[in-house]
Amino acid sequence: MPLAHAIRARWPEYPLLLTVSTPTGNSLARAKLPAPVAWFPLDHPLTVRRFLDKLRPRALLLVETELWPTVLSGAHARRIPVALVSGRLSESHARAYHRVAPVWRAVIRPIAVAAMQNDSYADRLAALGVERSRIHVTGNIKYDAIPAASSEADRATLRARLGIPPNAPVLVFGSTRERDEALAARCIDALRQRFPDLLTIIAPRHLDRVDAVRQAMSGVPHVLRSELRTAVPTDTPAILLDTHGELLGVYGLATVAVVCGSFYPGVEGHNPIEPAAQGVATVFGPHMRNFADIAADLLVKGGAVQTKSADDLPGTLAALLRDLECRERIARAGREAVLANAGAIQRALNAIAPAVDATERW
Repeated sequence: MPLAHAIRARWPEYPLLLTVSTPTGNSLARAKLPAPVAWFPLDHPLTVRRFLDKLRPRALLLVETELWPTVLSGAHARRIPVALVSGRLSESHARAYHRVAPVWRAVIRPIAVAAMQNDSYADRLAALGVERSRIHVTGNIKYDAIPAASSEADRATLRARLGIPPNAPVLVFGSTRERDEALAARCIDALRQRFPDLLTIIAPRHLDRVDAVRQAMSGVPHVLRSELRTAVPTDTPAILLDTHGELLGVYGLATVAVVCGSFYPGVEGHNPIEPAAQGVATVFGPHMRNFADIAADLLVKGGAVQTKSADDLPGTLAALLRDLECRERIARAGREAVLANAGAIQRALNAIAPAVDATERW
């Protein structure tokens, strides 16, 4: 969303079309973005040809890893400049592309400019044949996609709305996936006697799983956020967040935040910037491949804690809940790491401006 708003502000005279490829992305884009929305074409010559012939775009901006061969070749045939924004190229993908290097060199030839997230990604793209003069390192735009930290007043308001006592410690499990809720229940059982005032908030990644989440937490008394009308009952140690759009604010209430989807193989993590940006001590598990660079940056700067396994999580949380100084140090370092990486969107737009402003049309 911040990227789309920045493009609209930078080039208000140019029509902007956002394409999506999932139902969730489609719903969110239509509700939130300042532009028409369409489905990204199936990467087949017939659909791509109709798509490009009808739109006649000034430029095609691809985000992160969306390198579709037929789309790229179709754009090249029509002299449509292609820019890669917040580009990333993992080591495994680069190895796979190198096995068919001649094919991929032809595929990526239309890239007029690539605004890459870091030097490693830039080097891999160059090794595949994109000219170095076309590659810029501009950072990860995800660092620009997080709102400012909640104010004390906003946190107090949300805490009161949820009925959380002013001094009660709050543990947040964000974007839980299958198996994460059972892990959260284990942690609650392990922590309740040592921290009797602790309130845990469970935020499922997908709300259509609420029934499954409740079953996984059947041994832990809990209340649905949608049914919460007054203060959380004293004998209820958990809230199940079954509402849209509140996770970021809830992260701001956390004494400790746990980024889920990272403790078991398969999902490979969710975005740790969200709690870190709120100035909250952040914990994630060993499986963070989808956010490997961000996780590594936070860890190097002392802005997060990574457990070696799911079994280590209860002990890690207990240690953090006991140690105020350690929590504050991690929270401060995480917030500083996020702020230090801000500005990637504007750097990316500066890099791709020559392609977008190209006067040659087809």
